[in-house]
Amino acid sequence: LYLNLMGSSNNTVELSGKAMYEKEVVFTPFSRSHFIIAKTFASSLFGRYELGAHLVLEKGDQQFLMMKGGIMYAPLFWFHRCLCMFAMARSNKSKERKYMAQAKRIHTELTNSLKNKNPNVMHYVSLLNAEKAALKHTKNQEDDVRKLYNDAITMSARGGYVHDAALAQERFADYLLSSVGDYEEAKYHIEGAIQRYTNWGAMGVV
Repeated sequence: LYLNLMGSSNNTVELSGKAMYEKEVVFTPFSRSHFIIAKTFASSLFGRYELGAHLVLEKGDQQFLMMKGGIMYAPLFWFHRCLCMFAMARSNKSKERKYMAQAKRIHTELTNSLKNKNPNVMHYVSLLNAEKAALKHTKNQEDDVRKLYNDAITMSARGGYVHDAALAQERFADYLLSSVGDYEEAKYHIEGAIQRYTNWGAMGVV
């Protein structure tokens, strides 16, 4: 995954190269759960949202990827999977209801985790709030959506989550282009996302 993000691999979402070849690895349920997380993370950052939304969870994986009682990276997996769902709902209107149903369920779980005093998901919830609002916005709610995205960017940046701030700017730019038609501000946020990804060392994403 790190080689993919750094641009040191010819692959983006396929975890194959000098370090490993995913099709030849024999996974245990525990190691496969980490693989699913890495694959979902890559799908989200490289814009392969459909793949991220449809990665299959086998029964053996579920015990490790539960929001409560799972491995420590489980919330990361659910955040990126939810983001992929929201992204697909925005881009594929014919299947919007299907993606939204799953996105809402995951969003609710992460929100409840935050309410139960898990500060590590605060910036995740902030961006997902913006994604949800962007799908339902009307013309007079545009300023509210902008504020939610800007809040997500600021919260991620202040928390030291440079890559999440970049992702928030990237998603904000997509909203501005696809739903608002504000090309000037979209350009600003695309450039900001590129700079943050570069600072993070993710030249493969840039």
